[in-house]
Parts: sequence; C-alpha cells; structure tokens
Amino acid sequence: MKRDNPAGKESFYRLTPFDVVLIVLILFVSTGVILFTELGLNWQLSETSEAVVYHEGKLLEHLSLDKDREITLLEGKMILEIKDERIRVKKSDCPRQICVSRGWIKSSGQVIVCVPNKILIEIKKPAAPLLDAVVS
Repeated sequence: MKRDNPAGKESFYRLTPFDVVLIVLILFVSTGVILFTELGLNWQLSETSEAVVYHEGKLLEHLSLDKDREITLLEGKMILEIKDERIRVKKSDCPRQICVSRGWIKSSGQVIVCVPNKILIEIKKPAAPLLDAVVS
C-alpha cells in the first residue's frame, strides 16, 4: 500500500478546477456589488435628494442638494459643501478629521458622522417609503 502523506492522513485541502471557478465567480460578484453601491449606480428615480443634519440627536437643518453652496455650522466649527447634488464636510475642527475624509455622499441612506461635534448628516429621498420591507 502506497501512501502520499507520510503521516497517514488524507489531505482535504486539494484545490480543484471547480474551486477555482467558484472563487473567481465570488470575487467577480462581490466586486460588482461594491462598485454598484459605492458609485451610486442604482435604479432609483433621479429625484433631487435632500440632506438632513442632526446635532445632538435633534434636527438642525433640511438641505436641498439641487443648488451648489457652502453651509457653516456650529459657529464656524464645521463647513459643509453641496455640489452636483452631493454633500461633504469640507472643513471641521475635530481632531481626527474622519468626517472630512469620508468624502462625498449622494445616495439615499448614506451618512456622515462627526462624533466630536455631535453632527450626523444623512441623505434622504423626499418620496422614500417609510418601510424597507415587510416580512410575513
């Protein structure tokens, strides 16, 4: 009796051509999903979105994204920029600048959070349904 493995154990980790095809398919689909969501390539109607700004959990402002402009918040501590129906934090006095590095958001449901300044910016569609799904 001839053994390939000196320890006498079967090797269960052999890669077959089916495994390679499956791995490539999973990588291809996951890359497509990431690009689809990050680039905003969704099939939603092209209605003008609005940004909702909360400070300490309370509604601070509703901002329409149809006009390019800059908005100053918290007595100059934070500057928001609206351009091409997108919004970003252009300047903030927070130490780690995570909200600034988040970049532009434009799709419904995307958010920017600045924890030190207690600001949350969320994109909403005006006619978005209140329920995402119903399970029976």
